[in-house]
Amino acid sequence: MWKKGFDDLDTICPKCQKPLIEDRDKGEYICPSCGSVIKEQIEDQGPAWKAIDLEEKQKRVHAGSPRTLGLHDYGLTTEIGGNMRDYYGNTLDPYMRMSVNKMRKWQTRARVLTAEERGLSVVLSKMNEICSILNLPKTVFETAAHIYRTAMKMKVAKSKSIKGMSCASIYLACRKCNVGRTLKEIAHAANIDEKSLAKYYRFVLKEVEKEYVPPLSLDKYISKFVNLAKIDPKVERLALSIATQTKDSRISSGKTPAGLAAAYVYISAVLLGERLPQRDIADIAGVTEVTVRNRCREILDNFHVKQKLKPID
Repeated sequence: MWKKGFDDLDTICPKCQKPLIEDRDKGEYICPSCGSVIKEQIEDQGPAWKAIDLEEKQKRVHAGSPRTLGLHDYGLTTEIGGNMRDYYGNTLDPYMRMSVNKMRKWQTRARVLTAEERGLSVVLSKMNEICSILNLPKTVFETAAHIYRTAMKMKVAKSKSIKGMSCASIYLACRKCNVGRTLKEIAHAANIDEKSLAKYYRFVLKEVEKEYVPPLSLDKYISKFVNLAKIDPKVERLALSIATQTKDSRISSGKTPAGLAAAYVYISAVLLGERLPQRDIADIAGVTEVTVRNRCREILDNFHVKQKLKPID
């Protein structure tokens, strides 16, 4: 395998001042101009094995798991497993089981030494639990953990509710990662009051983030509502098309995106003949039926919406 050399003094030919190329199979640096072998018997810095695909690479890699913000020690400490089997898969005898249980207990204590680490461990475990209930991707959990760690470094999380700060960090992470979750959904998953969660979110946004975080795009809300309503995907395509063609500050300024997206989905369902009551789409969007009717009226009053039907063969 041939590869161009790096732009440093060790990979420049001393005779003709040309960049060297590397032959990894032979372990040599060769000058392509004069053909001189400048270095030989070079150590291979790559792995001592070959892998065909990513799964085989992950199985053969010798290093441990990568650093993660989701654990208070970044996942760098050793964790003793609980399968009670040795290297060969044989079950441990009762005496060894007692020894393993004792080592696991002391290992758990050694991982959390200070009160700050103990509190961070409790918060991250709570955040992981909430993210699992909401089925959020790992990127959201990592982002939320980073937000809470930043709040701890700035000493603004002290004497604050663990559940409130955790949920506020998760909601802010959803906004930053463009994942469609509302305050109501997160509050319901964490069994916390929605108004209290909104208060903690404003506090985190003011003290920690200090930058404007845009709300979720209207397209994400439309796709989410169509999936939850379990209706034909053509309703989603039509709703996205109508939303793109009717972008106007007169109907979107100061309005919640959820109510506006619910109106687009309802109008598209009516035009395509899909059965979708206003009560159902209002419950899915987390708004009232009055909000859906008002948004529909504003869209139809400001724009002329019509649907072309394909002729039946």
